[in-house]
Amino acid sequence: MQRELAFRGHRSLAVDLPGRGAGFSAAYYQQNLAVFAAEPSPTADITAADTIGHVVDTIRRVREHGPVILVGHSLGGMAISGAGNEIPELIDRIVYIAAIVPVRPATEYLPEYLKGGFLPAVAPLHVGDPAKQGHVRVNWRGATPDVLFALKAVVNPEASDAGWLATMAGNQPDETLGQWDPGYGTVGADTWGRIPRTFLKTVDDKACPPAVQDMFIEEGDALTPDNPWDVRPIRSSHGGFLTNSTEVADILAGLGV
Repeated sequence: MQRELAFRGHRSLAVDLPGRGAGFSAAYYQQNLAVFAAEPSPTADITAADTIGHVVDTIRRVREHGPVILVGHSLGGMAISGAGNEIPELIDRIVYIAAIVPVRPATEYLPEYLKGGFLPAVAPLHVGDPAKQGHVRVNWRGATPDVLFALKAVVNPEASDAGWLATMAGNQPDETLGQWDPGYGTVGADTWGRIPRTFLKTVDDKACPPAVQDMFIEEGDALTPDNPWDVRPIRSSHGGFLTNSTEVADILAGLGV
Protein backbone atom coordinates (compact mmCIF):
# COMPACT_ATOMS: atom_id res chain seq x y z
CA MET A 1 0.00 0.00 0.00
CA GLN A 2 2.74 2.48 0.88
CA ARG A 3 4.54 1.68 -2.37
CA GLU A 4 1.36 2.38 -4.35
CA LEU A 5 0.84 5.66 -2.50
CA ALA A 6 4.44 6.65 -3.19
CA PHE A 7 3.88 5.95 -6.89
CA ARG A 8 1.03 8.47 -6.70
CA GLY A 9 3.23 11.11 -5.10
CA HIS A 10 2.07 10.76 -1.49
CA ARG A 11 4.03 10.34 1.70
CA SER A 12 2.63 7.79 4.14
CA LEU A 13 3.54 6.40 7.53
CA ALA A 14 2.50 3.05 8.99
CA VAL A 15 2.10 3.68 12.72
CA ASP A 16 3.28 0.87 15.01
CA LEU A 17 0.95 0.88 17.99
CA PRO A 18 2.26 0.23 21.52
CA GLY A 19 3.05 -3.42 22.07
CA ARG A 20 2.98 -4.23 18.38
CA GLY A 21 5.94 -6.02 16.85
CA ALA A 22 6.78 -7.59 20.19
CA GLY A 23 6.15 -11.06 21.54
CA PHE A 24 8.14 -13.18 19.08
CA SER A 25 9.85 -15.24 21.75
CA ALA A 26 12.19 -18.19 21.36
CA ALA A 27 9.53 -20.45 22.87
CA TYR A 28 7.08 -19.36 20.18
CA TYR A 29 9.50 -20.05 17.33
CA GLN A 30 10.64 -23.35 18.82
CA GLN A 31 7.04 -24.29 19.66
CA ASN A 32 7.85 -24.98 23.29
CA LEU A 33 4.19 -24.61 24.11
CA ALA A 34 4.42 -25.04 27.88
CA VAL A 35 6.89 -22.16 28.15
CA PHE A 36 5.09 -20.13 25.50
CA ALA A 37 1.77 -20.40 27.33
CA ALA A 38 3.28 -19.19 30.60
CA GLU A 39 5.32 -16.27 29.26
CA PRO A 40 4.27 -12.73 30.20
CA SER A 41 2.92 -10.62 27.36
CA PRO A 42 4.32 -7.27 26.19
CA THR A 43 0.74 -6.24 25.43
CA ALA A 44 -0.88 -7.12 28.77
CA ASP A 45 -0.58 -3.65 30.29
CA ILE A 46 -1.29 -1.59 27.17
CA THR A 47 -4.23 0.75 27.74
CA ALA A 48 -6.44 2.86 25.53
CA ALA A 49 -4.62 5.94 26.80
CA ASP A 50 -1.27 4.48 25.70
CA THR A 51 -2.53 3.73 22.22
CA ILE A 52 -4.43 6.95 21.65
CA GLY A 53 -1.56 8.99 23.06
CA HIS A 54 0.88 7.35 20.66
CA VAL A 55 -1.33 8.07 17.66
CA VAL A 56 -1.88 11.66 18.78
CA ASP A 57 1.85 12.24 19.23
CA THR A 58 2.51 10.83 15.76
CA ILE A 59 -0.12 13.07 14.18
CA ARG A 60 1.32 16.16 15.88
CA ARG A 61 4.74 15.40 14.38
CA VAL A 62 3.62 14.68 10.83
CA ARG A 63 1.16 17.61 10.85
CA GLU A 64 4.16 19.93 10.89
CA HIS A 65 4.82 18.89 7.28
CA GLY A 66 1.34 19.09 5.78
CA PRO A 67 -2.25 17.82 5.88
CA VAL A 68 -3.06 14.55 7.62
CA ILE A 69 -5.38 11.79 6.40
CA LEU A 70 -5.69 9.27 9.22
CA VAL A 71 -6.54 5.71 8.15
CA GLY A 72 -7.53 2.74 10.31
CA HIS A 73 -8.46 -0.84 9.46
CA SER A 74 -10.54 -3.29 11.50
CA LEU A 75 -9.93 -2.82 15.26
CA GLY A 76 -7.63 0.06 14.34
CA GLY A 77 -10.83 2.06 14.23
CA MET A 78 -10.65 2.31 18.01
CA ALA A 79 -7.28 4.07 17.93
CA ILE A 80 -8.13 6.54 15.18
CA SER A 81 -11.49 7.33 16.78
CA GLY A 82 -9.75 8.18 20.04
CA ALA A 83 -7.31 10.43 18.21
CA GLY A 84 -10.18 12.08 16.37
CA ASN A 85 -11.81 12.91 19.68
CA GLU A 86 -8.61 14.45 21.06
CA ILE A 87 -7.23 16.48 18.16
CA PRO A 88 -9.89 16.91 15.46
CA GLU A 89 -8.32 20.20 14.39
CA LEU A 90 -5.15 18.37 13.28
CA ILE A 91 -6.86 15.72 11.14
CA ASP A 92 -8.00 16.76 7.66
CA ARG A 93 -9.85 13.52 6.93
CA ILE A 94 -10.34 10.26 8.80
CA VAL A 95 -10.73 7.01 6.85
CA TYR A 96 -12.11 3.70 8.12
CA ILE A 97 -11.46 0.51 6.14
CA ALA A 98 -13.92 -2.10 7.43
CA ALA A 99 -13.12 -0.61 10.83
CA ILE A 100 -15.06 -0.34 14.07
CA VAL A 101 -16.60 3.05 14.78
CA PRO A 102 -17.49 3.25 18.49
CA VAL A 103 -20.60 5.39 18.47
CA ARG A 104 -21.56 3.11 21.37
CA PRO A 105 -19.14 1.54 23.90
CA ALA A 106 -16.92 -0.96 22.10
CA THR A 107 -18.03 -3.95 24.15
CA GLU A 108 -21.55 -3.53 22.79
CA TYR A 109 -20.21 -4.48 19.36
CA LEU A 110 -18.82 -7.85 20.43
CA PRO A 111 -22.03 -9.70 19.47
CA GLU A 112 -21.75 -8.14 16.01
CA TYR A 113 -18.14 -9.31 15.64
CA LEU A 114 -19.22 -12.81 16.62
CA LYS A 115 -21.37 -12.83 13.48
CA GLY A 116 -18.19 -12.75 11.39
CA GLY A 117 -16.10 -15.79 10.57
CA PHE A 118 -12.75 -14.72 12.03
CA LEU A 119 -13.23 -15.52 15.71
CA PRO A 120 -14.47 -19.08 15.07
CA ALA A 121 -11.69 -19.68 12.54
CA VAL A 122 -8.92 -18.57 14.91
CA ALA A 123 -10.34 -20.25 18.03
CA PRO A 124 -8.37 -23.53 17.58
CA LEU A 125 -5.12 -21.55 17.87
CA HIS A 126 -5.84 -19.79 21.17
CA VAL A 127 -3.40 -20.44 24.00
CA GLY A 128 -4.55 -20.07 27.61
CA ASP A 129 -7.43 -18.08 29.05
CA PRO A 130 -7.52 -14.41 27.97
CA ALA A 131 -9.57 -13.43 31.02
CA LYS A 132 -6.83 -14.70 33.34
CA GLN A 133 -3.86 -13.66 31.19
CA GLY A 134 -5.01 -10.14 30.37
CA HIS A 135 -4.28 -10.68 26.68
CA VAL A 136 -5.21 -12.92 23.77
CA ARG A 137 -2.44 -15.31 22.74
CA VAL A 138 -2.58 -17.13 19.40
CA ASN A 139 -0.19 -19.84 18.26
CA TRP A 140 -0.12 -18.98 14.57
CA ARG A 141 2.73 -21.40 13.94
CA GLY A 142 0.61 -24.26 15.25
CA ALA A 143 -2.02 -24.00 12.51
CA THR A 144 -2.81 -27.23 10.70
CA PRO A 145 -3.44 -26.90 6.95
CA ASP A 146 -7.20 -27.00 7.57
CA VAL A 147 -7.06 -24.14 10.08
CA LEU A 148 -4.52 -22.20 8.01
CA PHE A 149 -6.67 -22.12 4.93
CA ALA A 150 -9.93 -21.68 6.81
CA LEU A 151 -8.42 -18.43 8.10
CA LYS A 152 -7.31 -17.49 4.61
CA ALA A 153 -10.85 -18.01 3.30
CA VAL A 154 -12.18 -15.61 5.94
CA VAL A 155 -9.47 -12.95 6.02
CA ASN A 156 -7.81 -12.77 2.60
CA PRO A 157 -8.88 -15.30 -0.03
CA GLU A 158 -7.34 -13.03 -2.68
CA ALA A 159 -3.83 -13.88 -1.43
CA SER A 160 -1.76 -16.65 -2.95
CA ASP A 161 -1.04 -19.59 -0.69
CA ALA A 162 2.59 -18.48 -0.43
CA GLY A 163 1.51 -14.93 0.34
CA TRP A 164 -0.83 -16.15 3.05
CA LEU A 165 1.95 -18.20 4.65
CA ALA A 166 4.09 -15.06 4.72
CA THR A 167 1.26 -13.18 6.42
CA MET A 168 0.82 -15.89 9.03
CA ALA A 169 4.57 -15.98 9.68
CA GLY A 170 4.51 -12.27 10.46
CA ASN A 171 1.46 -12.32 12.73
CA GLN A 172 2.17 -11.31 16.30
CA PRO A 173 1.07 -13.99 18.80
CA ASP A 174 -0.36 -11.61 21.39
CA GLU A 175 -3.25 -9.20 21.05
CA THR A 176 -4.11 -6.70 23.73
CA LEU A 177 -7.50 -6.87 25.40
CA GLY A 178 -7.12 -3.11 25.56
CA GLN A 179 -8.95 -2.91 22.24
CA TRP A 180 -12.07 -3.23 24.40
CA ASP A 181 -10.79 -0.87 27.14
CA PRO A 182 -13.62 1.46 28.25
CA GLY A 183 -10.99 4.19 28.12
CA TYR A 184 -11.50 4.43 24.38
CA GLY A 185 -14.90 5.88 25.06
CA THR A 186 -17.18 6.73 22.17
CA VAL A 187 -16.85 9.13 19.28
CA GLY A 188 -18.03 12.64 20.07
CA ALA A 189 -20.28 14.64 17.77
CA ASP A 190 -18.47 17.88 18.65
CA THR A 191 -14.95 16.46 18.24
CA TRP A 192 -14.64 13.41 16.01
CA GLY A 193 -17.88 14.42 14.33
CA ARG A 194 -16.30 17.60 12.91
CA ILE A 195 -13.79 15.70 10.80
CA PRO A 196 -14.59 14.88 7.15
CA ARG A 197 -14.74 11.11 7.02
CA THR A 198 -14.70 8.26 4.53
CA PHE A 199 -15.72 4.63 5.02
CA LEU A 200 -14.28 2.01 2.67
CA LYS A 201 -16.78 -0.83 2.77
CA THR A 202 -15.26 -4.21 1.94
CA VAL A 203 -18.19 -5.86 0.24
CA ASP A 204 -16.72 -9.41 0.19
CA ASP A 205 -15.77 -9.33 3.87
CA LYS A 206 -16.41 -12.47 5.95
CA ALA A 207 -14.60 -11.23 9.06
CA CYS A 208 -16.46 -7.92 9.43
CA PRO A 209 -19.53 -8.59 7.28
CA PRO A 210 -21.01 -5.79 5.15
CA ALA A 211 -24.10 -5.68 7.37
CA VAL A 212 -21.90 -4.85 10.37
CA GLN A 213 -20.12 -2.15 8.39
CA ASP A 214 -23.50 -0.72 7.36
CA MET A 215 -24.36 -0.50 11.06
CA PHE A 216 -21.22 1.58 11.73
CA ILE A 217 -22.08 3.84 8.80
CA GLU A 218 -25.70 4.31 9.87
CA GLU A 219 -24.80 5.03 13.49
CA GLY A 220 -22.17 7.57 12.45
CA ASP A 221 -24.59 9.36 10.16
CA ALA A 222 -27.22 9.43 12.91
CA LEU A 223 -24.70 11.01 15.29
CA THR A 224 -23.66 13.75 12.86
CA PRO A 225 -26.31 14.08 10.13
CA ASP A 226 -24.74 17.32 8.90
CA ASN A 227 -21.41 15.55 8.31
CA PRO A 228 -22.33 12.20 6.75
CA TRP A 229 -19.95 9.48 5.64
CA ASP A 230 -18.39 9.46 2.20
CA VAL A 231 -18.92 5.73 1.57
CA ARG A 232 -16.78 3.90 -0.99
CA PRO A 233 -17.61 0.22 -1.59
CA ILE A 234 -14.58 -1.81 -2.62
CA ARG A 235 -14.50 -5.34 -4.00
CA SER A 236 -12.36 -6.86 -1.27
CA SER A 237 -12.31 -9.30 1.61
CA HIS A 238 -11.28 -8.05 5.05
CA GLY A 239 -7.60 -8.03 4.13
CA GLY A 240 -7.69 -8.46 0.37
CA PHE A 241 -7.10 -4.77 -0.32
CA LEU A 242 -3.58 -5.24 1.04
CA THR A 243 -2.92 -7.90 -1.58
CA ASN A 244 -4.50 -5.91 -4.40
CA SER A 245 -3.82 -2.41 -3.18
CA THR A 246 -4.27 -0.29 -6.30
CA GLU A 247 -8.00 0.42 -5.81
CA VAL A 248 -7.60 1.64 -2.24
CA ALA A 249 -4.45 3.58 -3.11
CA ASP A 250 -6.38 5.34 -5.88
CA ILE A 251 -9.16 6.24 -3.43
CA LEU A 252 -6.77 7.52 -0.77
CA ALA A 253 -4.76 9.48 -3.32
CA GLY A 254 -7.97 11.08 -4.58
CA LEU A 255 -9.06 12.36 -1.17
CA GLY A 256 -7.75 15.83 -1.79
CA VAL A 257 -7.24 17.93 1.34
